[in-house]
Amino acid sequence: MRIVCVCLMLLVAPFGSTPAAPAEDVTRGNWLLGSCQAAVKTFDDPSYHEDLYEAYRDGYCRGLVMGVSAASPLICPDDNVIHSQQVRVVLKYMQDHPEDLHLEGTQLVYEALKKAFPCKR
Repeated sequence: MRIVCVCLMLLVAPFGSTPAAPAEDVTRGNWLLGSCQAAVKTFDDPSYHEDLYEAYRDGYCRGLVMGVSAASPLICPDDNVIHSQQVRVVLKYMQDHPEDLHLEGTQLVYEALKKAFPCKR
């Protein structure tokens, strides 16, 4: 009888659980905001050890910022501008413009860097 009860519990348990939360859209600004916050956290405290999820998000932010910065002919940071500074500029831009966090992350990075590091004509 005990085995039957355990088997029934295992069969019924998945149906009684709460539904999974919808997956977050990793292409949007809300995701990028959290990702860049993780990156800045590691910039500020090199002894901080990220878990695998935080490391993924950290790398996502850094990679997106580096990619957009390198690919756009309208973004021209001086040679003295370091990568962490560009990430901080993007993070600040998103914090200052929460109404735009529904936009694509690449668009937000582009707008932030273009505003902070425009090319001189």
